[in-house]
Amino acid sequence: MRRRIIKQGHNTLTVTLPSKWVQLFNLKQGDEIEITERENGLFLTTEKHDEELKTEIDLVGLDIPTIWKYIMAVYREGYDEIVIKFDPSMKYEYPLKFFSSDLIEIKREKQAEHTPYEVLRIMASRFIGFEIIEHHKNYCVMKNMAQLTSKEFDPSLRRVFLLLQQMAEETNEAIKKNDPKLVSHLRDVDLNVDKFVDYCIRVLNKTGFKDVKTSHILFSVLYLLELLGDEFKNISMHITRDFHGKTLKNLKDIVEIITKQVDTLYHLYYDFNKERLTQLSNAYSDIKLYKTNKAKSQGEYKWTKEEAEVLNHLSRIGRYIKALTELRIEMEY
Repeated sequence: MRRRIIKQGHNTLTVTLPSKWVQLFNLKQGDEIEITERENGLFLTTEKHDEELKTEIDLVGLDIPTIWKYIMAVYREGYDEIVIKFDPSMKYEYPLKFFSSDLIEIKREKQAEHTPYEVLRIMASRFIGFEIIEHHKNYCVMKNMAQLTSKEFDPSLRRVFLLLQQMAEETNEAIKKNDPKLVSHLRDVDLNVDKFVDYCIRVLNKTGFKDVKTSHILFSVLYLLELLGDEFKNISMHITRDFHGKTLKNLKDIVEIITKQVDTLYHLYYDFNKERLTQLSNAYSDIKLYKTNKAKSQGEYKWTKEEAEVLNHLSRIGRYIKALTELRIEMEY
């Protein structure tokens, strides 16, 4: 967009700010913005976290999954302080059970025996920077204790990619070695994926991004990366539960393809080039061809129910990577 330079006084030149940008960041007279000199121009940015956002949640009548959704929503939206009201006589199930694939833990924690404060203390540990700073009879205060800036987005997003690489590599190793125990911990890795995805979304909502279009694309990227983590967690659950004493080797080839896809996707995001795009496109075609060939060879081989379940999750991972590749291309234009 173009702006006309306006002269004010003898030596002062000014330009007006785009109205859409002003509305997006809720700017008003007297607010400060950051101006950075770059080789080919000036870069204007604003950090929205200067204003502390507060809200209130009433937990009465809500179950644990809904409480998770409420706290996740206000965290992602960028609230800094939450007053959380509750009925002190209520008892709840163990909150992390709803993120767990450990059937033994779920059985052990089945009883509704946790107080509202215990539940909220566990939930607070799930969100980077959040702590309970006040605890009263029928409410507590959860507050952000970490200073947040836009500079934290890139290392946090990179952390998500590295965790997904880890999940892919360890799934590949478990299948190659026919050892389900190697993926029994992936539910904990997925919790970290979710934690950093939420933090990235919080940073975007609090500080914005230098380009509104790219910001919108990144929200979609983060959503799909979270789904990737969920699929690897689901695969680990099936392998841990269903494959004791059974072979995993029939899944070896397709898991190898998926592992290479995840690695290529990571490098594509930080070093975009056509060669990696071609590699991802070929890999997606290889997955479809692999499934087709296996389906045709029923005389020699037939998918077991357990293998078919894992294959469905792997196919979803391939589709998510395809969508992430398309979003990465959009970011170039």
